[in-house]
Amino acid sequence: MTKEERIANMASDIEAWTVIEDSTEKYLEVECGEFLIEMDLEDVENLETLTKEELAVIIFNKYLEQ
Repeated sequence: MTKEERIANMASDIEAWTVIEDSTEKYLEVECGEFLIEMDLEDVENLETLTKEELAVIIFNKYLEQ
């Protein structure tokens, strides 16, 4: 499976994302299929215009491509 196919599959699995703020930090929580991914907000440039495809690319590049 190519990188592009993996990203497209991940994008189709993303259900929602939410900014979570607790007493010590603020982070992005992403529901992706059966997984719940917690990400630093600094990894995302603009939350207002973020698409599933852009989020899938960020997740792939940061967590899966290594």
